[in-house]
Amino acid sequence: MKIKWVIIAVLLACGGLFFVEGPDGAPLMTLDKLLESLPGSPSEMLPGKDVIPAAPVVTRIYKWKDKDGVWQFSNLAADEEGAEIMEIDNQINIVQAFEPAEAVAVKKKVPKAIPGVMTVSPQEAADLLDTVNNLQETIDQRKADMDAITNMGND
Repeated sequence: MKIKWVIIAVLLACGGLFFVEGPDGAPLMTLDKLLESLPGSPSEMLPGKDVIPAAPVVTRIYKWKDKDGVWQFSNLAADEEGAEIMEIDNQINIVQAFEPAEAVAVKKKVPKAIPGVMTVSPQEAADLLDTVNNLQETIDQRKADMDAITNMGND
C-alpha cells in the first residue's frame, strides 16, 4: 500500500512541473522543453559521434630464416641478411590462444563410471541376485494370496 502512495507522489511531483509557473509566468516544464533535449535520431545517441577516428597503429615485425632454416620473428630490426619487414595493423581481431588437448581434458570432469552401468564385485552380484529372487518369491506369494481372496467369492 505504501508503494502505491510513493508512486502517486512521484507522478504528482513530476506532473506538477507542467502546472507550476516560474518567475516569467510560464510553466516550469513544457512538452516542447522536454522534447528538445531528446536526440533527433538513434544515431545521435552513439558514443564518440564527434570524435575523429585515430590513424591505425602499425607494428613492424622482422622475419628471417636462421642458419638452421628455422623462421625467426622479432620486433627489433634484425641484422640478418634477407630479413623481411612485415607491417601488422593493430586494429585486428584477437583470437583466443590454442589450448592443448591435455589442458582441456584436465578441465572436464571425467565420470568415475559409465552412467547407467554399475560395477560390483562377484560377491555383491550374488547377493543382488539373491535379493531379486527373494523379491520375486514375495511377489508370487502375494499374487497367490490375492487370487485366493478373489476366487473365494466365485465358489
